[in-house]
Amino acid sequence: MAEPFVFKVNLGGMIDILANHLYSSPDVFIRELLQNGTDAISGRRLQDASFGEGCIRIAVTEGESLTFTDNGTGLTEEEIHQFLAVIGQSSKRDLETGRILEDYIGRFGIGMLSCFMVTDEIRLRTCSVKDPSRVYEWVGKPDGTYVITPSETAMEPGTAIFIPAKKGFETYFREEKICELVRYYGLPLPFPVMMEGAEETYRINRWFEQTQGASAEEHIMRLGSEIFGSEFLTYIPLESASGLFSGVAYILPHTVSVHAKNQHRIYLKNMLLTTDGESILPRWSGFLQCFLNTTQLRPTASRESFYEDELLQQAREELGKCISEYLMGLSRTKPELLEEIIDIHGMTIKSMAEEDERFFRTFVPFLKFETNMGTFTGRELMIRRDPVAVTRSINQFHRTSALMLAQGQLLVNACYVYDASLLVRMAEFEENMQIYSLTAVDFDEFLEEPSVQTQVDAKALVQAASESLRRFDCQVQLKSFSPADLPVFYMLDDSAETKREIEHSLEHSDALFASMLRSFASEIEDYKSVLYLNALNPLIRRLMGLDDTKRQRVCVEILYVQALLTGRFPLQGGELPLLNENLITLIGWGTEGGTDHA
Repeated sequence: MAEPFVFKVNLGGMIDILANHLYSSPDVFIRELLQNGTDAISGRRLQDASFGEGCIRIAVTEGESLTFTDNGTGLTEEEIHQFLAVIGQSSKRDLETGRILEDYIGRFGIGMLSCFMVTDEIRLRTCSVKDPSRVYEWVGKPDGTYVITPSETAMEPGTAIFIPAKKGFETYFREEKICELVRYYGLPLPFPVMMEGAEETYRINRWFEQTQGASAEEHIMRLGSEIFGSEFLTYIPLESASGLFSGVAYILPHTVSVHAKNQHRIYLKNMLLTTDGESILPRWSGFLQCFLNTTQLRPTASRESFYEDELLQQAREELGKCISEYLMGLSRTKPELLEEIIDIHGMTIKSMAEEDERFFRTFVPFLKFETNMGTFTGRELMIRRDPVAVTRSINQFHRTSALMLAQGQLLVNACYVYDASLLVRMAEFEENMQIYSLTAVDFDEFLEEPSVQTQVDAKALVQAASESLRRFDCQVQLKSFSPADLPVFYMLDDSAETKREIEHSLEHSDALFASMLRSFASEIEDYKSVLYLNALNPLIRRLMGLDDTKRQRVCVEILYVQALLTGRFPLQGGELPLLNENLITLIGWGTEGGTDHA
C-alpha cells in the first residue's frame, strides 16, 4: 500500500485568497468584526447567566487606525492558538460534536482574515471569562506568521482588536464611513454598538425612534424610507409560521420589470448577509424591497448568500405564501388599495396569477386588459355573452381596432406577456366566456358586397388601382364596411406579412444575409395582400365618378401608403417615394388651376 503524503499549505497565499478573493468588497471587514463581537457576546451569555448587556465599542483615529472592542467571552492562550492560528477552525463549533451552536452567526473560522484587505497587521488583546486574571496580546501578519505575548495591562473580559490602515484604504478608517457600514451590516443588533467619537460617544445602531403620536404603520413606513431611501406604497408583514424569518416587504410606488433585481436587507441573526434576494425571495418579487431577518438558514463560506438546502426551499415557499396571502386579503379588506397596486404592478400580479391557481381565482376579476373599447377588467370580460376576439399582434390590434369597433366587436390586445394564457384560463374558468384568435379570414364577415350598380360605377377605379399597385403585390377590391369615414383598409394574411417583413429586411442587410433572405422569400408562394376600397366612403365615391385614370391612380396610391402608415407597416421599396411624388403631383395640379380634382 502506497505511503500517504500530507498537503502543504502556503499560509501567505491562503490568506491572500481568503482576504482578497473570497469576499466581494473590503466593506465586509466591518461585518466580520461585528459578527465576531456579536458571537463573543452570545458566548458569554451562554457561559455566564449573570452577564448584563453586551456592547461593542469603536474608536477611530481618522484615516489611520481603528480599535474594535467587545465585552464578550474573550480567549485563553490555548484558544488563541486553536482558533486564530488554524484556518477553518471556528470557536463557535462544539469541539466534541463538531456542531455549530445555534446562538452563533459565524461558522467557518476565517472572518478575521478579511481585515487583511485593509491592513497589514492585526493586533488583538483579549481576556477570557474563564481566566480573567490573564491578558494576552496576539499580533498576526498576512504572511501567516503571528506572535502571542502576555500583557501586563489589565482589562475586563472581552477582546479589543486594533488595525492600522493599509496604504490606499484610509477611507475605511473614518468615523462617518464606519458608522455607515455598521448601520448597513448590523442595524438590527439587539445590543448597542457605540462610537467613541472625537466630540461625543453615541450609539451607531439606534433604531429609528417612533414619532410621538405616530401609528405602528407610520413607523414601519418611515423605517423603510430611512433604510432604502425611497417612499413606498405600503408594506407587507413577513412572519414565518415556522419561525424561519420575520420582517417587512415594501411595495414600490412605480412600475418595475417582473424580474427586476432590487436591493434588499436580508439579515442572518441580526447581521446583514446579503442585499440580493434571488436565493430566498420568489422570482416575481421585483416589485418589493424587503427588510428580513432569519435565524435558522445556513450561510455560505463568504456569508454573502444562503446555502441551498431544504430549509431554504421552505423559507422561499413561506415567503411567497406571506406575500400572496396578503395581496389576496386586500381583495376583501382594501380593494381600492389592491386596484392601485394592480395599476402599478399589473404585469407582476399577472405573472403570479399565471403560476398559482388560488392567486388566479382571487385576482382575475381585478386584472386589466387593453381592448379596442378601452380598458376592461377580468370580471367585465368574463360576464360578456358575445364572443371576444383576441390578437397577439400589436400591429394587428392597431390595424383592426377601428374596423371591429364599428361593428360593435370587442378585440383584446393579448400581445403582452401573460395576457394570452390568462385569457384562455379565464374562458376555462367561466364557461359562458367565448374567445377566439383573430385571423385575416375573420374580416370577411365585416366586408359586404356593394350593390351591382356600385360595382359597375367603380369598375374603372378598381382597374386603375389594381394596375397601379400590382408592383407591390397588392390586389384591390371594392367592399362596403364601417366606419364609413375609413376610405381604405389594408389586409394581408400571415404569409404575406412574413414576405413583407423579409423584403423590408432585405433593404437593410448585407450580401451574406441578403441571399439567405431571398431564399426564404422564394419559398413563400401562396400569399394574399389586399387594399379594400370602402364603397360607403365619400372620397372613394368621388373617385369612382372621376373621369381621369391618372388622377384616380395618384389618389389611390396616396391612400395605399396612408393605409400602410395607419397599420404601422414599415414602408419599403418605392412606397415612401410614391407618397412624396404623388403629393407633389397634387400640389402641381392645384397651382395649375385645374378642375375635376379628387
